[in-house]
Amino acid sequence: IMLFCGTTNLYVGLTRKHFNYHRLVGRLYLIGGSIGALIAIFIALGPAHKKDGAVMLTNTSASLTVLAIAWLAAAGMAWRAARNRRIDSHRDWIIRSYVLAWAFVFCRLASRVPAVGDLGEGQAFIWLSWVGPLIVCELALQWRAGAKVPVRP
Repeated sequence: IMLFCGTTNLYVGLTRKHFNYHRLVGRLYLIGGSIGALIAIFIALGPAHKKDGAVMLTNTSASLTVLAIAWLAAAGMAWRAARNRRIDSHRDWIIRSYVLAWAFVFCRLASRVPAVGDLGEGQAFIWLSWVGPLIVCELALQWRAGAKVPVRP
């Protein structure tokens, strides 16, 4: 739901085609994503995938939990900006949340790397699977803010 609605709404928001569906698709994105993020937190912190006597908070479960919280925060900020008619801020926050939505996929793929939790310093790999794309996204969003201001005669 998150990936389909996110892609659809980014297209609608950029092209302004079928803009009357933007709010509906955005609500589906936020509701579906919120349900997914809360389920991810529940699964990551719950005992369902832990072996008896295993540590409850592993590197992978901590990364997934923080990722879900980051998605909820970015989506919440995007919703708040839209409600306050701060469209530029809404666009930036929704792009961040969409990058984090894709990061769930990257995090899942990274968790499938054999023994990623036992790699010592390689444990950073699971965090970088979503923090790296978020940093690149932030650099892209902030690039204009650091551009040279044109001098007007």
